[in-house]
Amino acid sequence: MNQRGAILPSVIIFVFLLATVMIGTSRIYKNQMQQMMLTENYYLIHTMIALSKVDFQRQLVKSPTLEKAVFNFEDGKVEVDREKENVYVFIGETKSDLSNPIKVSVSFPNKEKANTKSDPAKSDEATEANSE
Repeated sequence: MNQRGAILPSVIIFVFLLATVMIGTSRIYKNQMQQMMLTENYYLIHTMIALSKVDFQRQLVKSPTLEKAVFNFEDGKVEVDREKENVYVFIGETKSDLSNPIKVSVSFPNKEKANTKSDPAKSDEATEANSE
């Protein structure tokens, strides 16, 4: 039996193909998990920025000369800096090192316009520039 030596090369080729398929599958799984974690962090940062916008707008009504603010959350923080007269930059980052900080530029309406508006949440429709 097996006097010509055909079984060993067949087994080696089979094991090689099986290992290639297993390694490829594990890499695909790893990439998908990494992409899911990045997407989750992206949504987490944007949620923290949205919550910070509402709080910052309330603080801005009380103190119109507010220049900077920091909002701490369980999963990260959002820093707010004044860029121009009514334009503020929100920089959100998580505690994990999975993603880069996200910057969003928000323009709040003037004080006179804010008093005439009935819904303060509509200022979120102000200009936003997202850069990653």
